[in-house]
Amino acid sequence: MAEDTRLQALARVARALNGARVTWALGASAMLRLEGIVPDFHDFDLLVTPGDADAARRALLALGAQEAPPLPPSGTYATALFREYRMCGEDFDLLCDFAVRRGGVAYRYPFGPERVTRSVPVGGEPVPLSPVADWFVLYLLMPGRAGQAETVARWLTAHPDPQSLAWLDRWLDGPLPEDVRAQSEALRRAMDPQRR
Repeated sequence: MAEDTRLQALARVARALNGARVTWALGASAMLRLEGIVPDFHDFDLLVTPGDADAARRALLALGAQEAPPLPPSGTYATALFREYRMCGEDFDLLCDFAVRRGGVAYRYPFGPERVTRSVPVGGEPVPLSPVADWFVLYLLMPGRAGQAETVARWLTAHPDPQSLAWLDRWLDGPLPEDVRAQSEALRRAMDPQRR
């Protein structure tokens, strides 16, 4: 499907979520595409705050989105609410309180309004974006996503900015698996050579 058509579907969803006053942001590959980091994306990952999950679901259903049956519990993910929707030929995943299990520990993504770093216009509608640096860490936590983490790391190293450094620092201030911590610290040093 042409990207313009795909983005028109996103614009419709953004209009509905914004109209319902939902605190949300686009994440994962679609966000990376809008940031110009990757050439393509698989689906749309919509992050919402716990207090807005019901309003987000209602807004998507009112648009005519088809909600898939809930998936069985996952050994990898411990997300509080995960729902898949299909609309205009596109897949939209609604995630609330996203979490990844590693070594028996659930590492939770604390999405909230402060994690909306900026918005970009899509079809005349503002689409809020989550921090690129967050997805470096999240991809490292997820199984089989090392390639995506490397892509994000290359981009962050080439485009260092204080905000991305601050997001990495937030992750480093909390609990992380040793391998994820080591790679995050290495990226932090690459982005800010003065702290080597």
